[in-house]
Amino acid sequence: MELLVKAFGSPQTNCYILKTTKGEFIIDPGIGATQWVVQNAKNPLALLVTHGHYDHIWSLADLKGIFPNVPLYAPKEDAFMLDSDCFNLGLSPCTPDHLVEGQKSSVAFKISDFDIKYWHFPGHTPGCSMIEINDMFFSGDFIFYRSIGRYDFPYSNSNDMKESLLRFQKLDAAINKTIYPGHGEKTFLFDEQANASLWIQRIYT
Repeated sequence: MELLVKAFGSPQTNCYILKTTKGEFIIDPGIGATQWVVQNAKNPLALLVTHGHYDHIWSLADLKGIFPNVPLYAPKEDAFMLDSDCFNLGLSPCTPDHLVEGQKSSVAFKISDFDIKYWHFPGHTPGCSMIEINDMFFSGDFIFYRSIGRYDFPYSNSNDMKESLLRFQKLDAAINKTIYPGHGEKTFLFDEQANASLWIQRIYT
């Protein structure tokens, strides 16, 4: 596998293309990502969304127009952010093909020969999730390098963020998997699990 990453827009939101022998997974295509994705994804297998904020989904409508048969997966709880321009930012709505409903444990399914897991960690948004593929997590705006996502936005919830971090701490893994966040540099699962207590203590609910 080969992982490509490029940050887009003023929020510098990471869009990822995971290249496999079967095709590509496109994760969180933000503002202005369309041309880069088309240049680097010749046989896309799926569009995967970690959560519904505009800077992670902006190019979805364009990409679905170019790749109409490529399935779009998104958290069910954030579908309203994709279906409508709920923040009045000029976003072109895009309806997911598959809604992944949040659970306390992961939701697993197959795309081609690959096992995909969605881990629901609400707080930043109602549907905020990490996507696990092989030894990688794509954490969107839930976990960053030595930081966490904000929980003071519209539709955010501090109680949910605290509970999500408690569950994240207990997420069991045999190896220290790499976390690729929605902004900034990569980090590692065990490192951020060790840091979670600090953030849990600072959340006032």
